[in-house]
Amino acid sequence: MSYIIPTNELTLTDIKAYRAAAIEAGIVRALALGLARTRGELVVRHALPATDFGAAIGWALENYAEAASLGGIWASVFNVGAPVYPTLANSKVAVFYKFTDYTVAPAWTGLRFRVGGTGATTKATFYMQLELGSKLEPDVYFSEPVIYDPQDVTFIEAYHAVATAAGGELFAFGCYIIERLGANIS
Repeated sequence: MSYIIPTNELTLTDIKAYRAAAIEAGIVRALALGLARTRGELVVRHALPATDFGAAIGWALENYAEAASLGGIWASVFNVGAPVYPTLANSKVAVFYKFTDYTVAPAWTGLRFRVGGTGATTKATFYMQLELGSKLEPDVYFSEPVIYDPQDVTFIEAYHAVATAAGGELFAFGCYIIERLGANIS
């Protein structure tokens, strides 16, 4: 079941446990897929938007920003144009565990993580208007990590309650990349 937990409802121990569980899920998946033989051959790092999700068809810079969108629709969260379906590299597992919206009056009320383009399969959907709209805390944790395998088409959408200009929603994802040692970190 997919739901979000506001940071102000979590203890520091809870936050550490969520992060550790996300990392562990990614490592287990990477080993199961044969990206490495042992844990020691893997590295865990925070995702870099352009590097890991394709500057040409994902985020154009190493920061999260959105493209302009109409209101009342599900639309791609990537800022290089819509529809956008970046493919994760064949050497990486991506694990999304957290979302932050820095916008004073958030226009997004939901997130949907999907695999594939048209006719995509939905991995998880999170409704967040209640928790983020009050702005008690700008960030939320996902009830379970959302994992993308190598070569998965990372089709991530937000529900836009109102129209937004390009870069209008200031947000970020908590996302770990698990990859073989030496690819980006040696």
